[in-house]
Amino acid sequence: MTGIDPKRTQIGTMDDIQFLANMAEIFGGVAVIFGITFGFFEFRRYKAGLQREAAAALARSFQTREFVAAIRVVLELPTPIDIDQYRKLPETNKDLIWFLFGSMESIGILVSRGDLSIELVDEFYSTPVDEGWRKLAPYVEDLRQELDSPQAWEWYQWLHERLSEYHEQIPRIPAHVRK
Repeated sequence: MTGIDPKRTQIGTMDDIQFLANMAEIFGGVAVIFGITFGFFEFRRYKAGLQREAAAALARSFQTREFVAAIRVVLELPTPIDIDQYRKLPETNKDLIWFLFGSMESIGILVSRGDLSIELVDEFYSTPVDEGWRKLAPYVEDLRQELDSPQAWEWYQWLHERLSEYHEQIPRIPAHVRK
């Protein structure tokens, strides 16, 4: 046997084992990096899916006949009302106003917990939140004093304040005007 190195013909020399161990370590590191990167992108996709689900749930849960009627009653109030003006309203209108309060409280809590984005609320309900609060704030203040309860409809007020802050940073552009 001329020209053949007997050390190289043996399988499993220490050099070969070290080389294979190094390659396995490199491939393992690459696999970990790939796994982390893949997990990051999958998590972002998952979060985007949750956001879409939240938008759909928001639309479904609040697009009821009663909710639309409540928005209409409040938006059609001629001016902001106090407790005396509220008491003169028909009972059905009072019920609808309280229905709107309860709905806005729920939305406010969901936004404060981070379960719902202020952007979604802006897209779906900016007018009912802003105009509703503007017209009902004097009544709420009177009610809080009468009940000695500063917490009455606190999440609706909180939601209105957060939405106002959001609009200061990102002015509302109506959909029909956007390009």
